[in-house]
Amino acid sequence: MAANKQLREEATCSICLEYFTDPVAAECGHAFCLSCITRCWEGLETDFPCPQCRETSKNKILRPIRQLGNIVELLKQLQTLSAAPQGENLCREHEEKLKLFCEEDQVPICVICRESREHKAHSVLPIPEAALGYKKSLHDHVERLKKELKDLQTWTAEGSRTAEELEEIFKNQTKKILNTFELLKQFLEKEEKQLLSELEEEHEEKMTKIREKLSKLEKLQSTHQDMITEVEGKCQQQDVELLKDVQIILGRCDQMKAEKPQEEAAVEQTLQSRKHASLEDKLLELKAIPVELEWRYMKTYANANNYHKIQRNGIIELQNPDISPKGYNRDPIILKAAVTLDPDTAHRRLILSEDGRSVRHRDRAQDLPDTPQRFNPVINVLGRERLSSGRHYWEVEVGDKTGWDLGVCDEAVSRKGGITASPENGYWAVLLRDGEYKALTSRPTLLTPRAPPRAVGLFLDYEAGRLSLYNVDDRSLLFTFCGASFPPTLRPFFSPHLREGWRNAGALRILPVTGQE
Repeated sequence: MAANKQLREEATCSICLEYFTDPVAAECGHAFCLSCITRCWEGLETDFPCPQCRETSKNKILRPIRQLGNIVELLKQLQTLSAAPQGENLCREHEEKLKLFCEEDQVPICVICRESREHKAHSVLPIPEAALGYKKSLHDHVERLKKELKDLQTWTAEGSRTAEELEEIFKNQTKKILNTFELLKQFLEKEEKQLLSELEEEHEEKMTKIREKLSKLEKLQSTHQDMITEVEGKCQQQDVELLKDVQIILGRCDQMKAEKPQEEAAVEQTLQSRKHASLEDKLLELKAIPVELEWRYMKTYANANNYHKIQRNGIIELQNPDISPKGYNRDPIILKAAVTLDPDTAHRRLILSEDGRSVRHRDRAQDLPDTPQRFNPVINVLGRERLSSGRHYWEVEVGDKTGWDLGVCDEAVSRKGGITASPENGYWAVLLRDGEYKALTSRPTLLTPRAPPRAVGLFLDYEAGRLSLYNVDDRSLLFTFCGASFPPTLRPFFSPHLREGWRNAGALRILPVTGQE
């Protein structure tokens, strides 16, 4: 009897205190009649409370519990059978008392029905025994549903805590970003005022000197004009008068030689003082801020662990497991030091390490098949990874090598014969040859890095059509390919170039990226 009472309580709505009708579960896991919970939430637009535990949810989400509804219907039927008057438990055909239960047809029958052709071959049980068995089955279902309901409640609570933690992280990160850029704006405003002030001070200082020199020159012009007038007048006099005091006048003329002002050269170099040189240094520092911000952005994404690598039909692909129900990525796919070298594409004179992270050139070719996938005669090798979306970052150590090529290329590029690497031919890369760095644009672009890179960082933004290469040592930008129309699939591209004795014998090594500053 206690079990029956408990079963009825579990099948009862806590709002209407009747058996469930169209039972649904709230986010907290508690079950109610659909009509009852709808009435309770009528007029609410947010913060929907559970009538049982008072836990609120931001969204009006109700999940149907069809199994519970089926159990309630069975329970109603059993209760109806047990509560019906004795006269009603009669076989309609034979008007005999229903004492047996046909397991095949799932109906109560009388002893006469048992002997009929319809049920004679069927398995039957006494009704109390059959009911007991179904009660046990119903009880087991209720226990299982209770356990699942408890799990749902636990998972819901965990999800709520995760949502709260994510909300807190979002608020903190938003605050940090706003504070950082507010400080940056204050810094830029301060630097702007200081630079303009110093420039104005410099300008006024130079203009004062120029005005003083102009004033002196104007006085000299006036003195020279007076002397010219006096000498011209002397020349008009009679010889006797002309000879009087002529030596004095000539001496004065000799003393009035015009000389270029001593500081005139400095005037020609307007705003080239030591102070202005410091201003130029500051301007260079300010110009470096966008590159530094981009570096931080890139390294942050390089630290994201939101992808996994799978192999399908021999092809390595990157997939993002964090896919929302609508099918789009909540975070961009970032390749974090996942690049490895594909030995099937390597020229036969290239030696790859066992872990596929380094490559070097040797003078003699290995005994390997010259397949269509293998480069020949160009000394190239590709990465295994196919890049067809998202943002990707990897770093390559070049050390003190005198020759190398790094970048990305169209997976479908020709790997046989001579190759002219350029975007038109499916290559976006930078190379080094004997101390000269070049970007392989349509017409190669000569690069002048601040310092020779010992490690090169490559940041690919596929959707933006952008590939940037950086000097990892000083975080300076080497070159950016912008607005590229990338093919459907790109692959990382490497060449350690020729060995050249021992001059260029070192290996190219793919470095792990930690995302740390």
